[in-house]
Amino acid sequence: MSNENLKKKNPLVNFYNKNGYLIIKVFKNEEIKYIHSLIKKKAQNHIKKLNWDLSNYHKFVDANKHKQVINSSTRCISVNKKIIDKIKNNRSIKIILKSRWKHSNFIIPDLNYLNGITKTTSRKNLRKNEILFRIVAPKKISFSLSAPPHLDLNAGKIINRKKEGKTPVSFSLWTPIVGFSKKYTLNFAPGSHLFNHPIGKIENQNKYISRTFDKKYYKKFKFKRLNLKPGECILFDINLLHGGAENLGNKTRVSIETRLYHKNKVRIK
Repeated sequence: MSNENLKKKNPLVNFYNKNGYLIIKVFKNEEIKYIHSLIKKKAQNHIKKLNWDLSNYHKFVDANKHKQVINSSTRCISVNKKIIDKIKNNRSIKIILKSRWKHSNFIIPDLNYLNGITKTTSRKNLRKNEILFRIVAPKKISFSLSAPPHLDLNAGKIINRKKEGKTPVSFSLWTPIVGFSKKYTLNFAPGSHLFNHPIGKIENQNKYISRTFDKKYYKKFKFKRLNLKPGECILFDINLLHGGAENLGNKTRVSIETRLYHKNKVRIK
C-alpha cells in the first residue's frame, strides 16, 4: 500500500492527522511494574526509608529532595531491550510513523543529546536505552509543579526547524506509571498541532525547563485529559500543545516520556 493510500484508508492515520494524538496499547502490566521498579530505585537514593511506594512518594520527600530526584541532568532510567522492542514493534506506532516519514525507523536518544548538551550521539550511548521520567506531587503539596502548555524540547528551535523541514523529532510517547484517571493524565489540546505557534507567544521565564506559552495564547485552545488503562500510552505530535496537567489526585503522579527521533536526522558519531 502506498503512503498516500495509507493516509486515505487507515482510520488511525486519519484520526492522528486531525487530532495530533493517538491512544495505543504498548506495554503489559508486568512491564509497567518493571518500569515502576526502575523509577523507585532511582528515587530510593534520596529516600532513606524502607516501606514506601511511588504512589505515596510525596510523603517521604521535601522540596530539596524532590528537586534532586527530578534533576534534568539525571531524570532518566535505562530500560531493557524488551521495552524498546515493544515500542519499535507496535503496529499502531509503525503505521503513524510510516504515514509521516514513509518508514518507521526511529531512534530514542540518550539524555545528553535530548537535553542539547551534545550535538551528536553514539551507538554506545544509544544502547543505554535512556527514557525520561516525571514525578508530580498532588496539587496540595507545596513542591507540586507542572509546566503550563508548551511544545516538547526547545519550542523556539522546534518551530523554526519545523518550518525548515529539519526537525529531528516528530513524536512523543507519554506513558502513565502511577495515575491513570483524568485527575492525573496528560493535558493536551487536540488539533493544536495544525497551528504555527508563534515564538512571540512564548513566556520569558526560567521556572520551568520547558519554554511555555503565555496564558492568553493557550487559553484559545480547548484542552482535554483522558482515562487510561495500565500499558496504554498517548502518542502525540511534537507541535501539539500540552501541559498544565496539575495532579488533582491524592497519589503522586509518575510517568515516562519517550521521544522518537527520525533515524536519518540524528547525527551518530
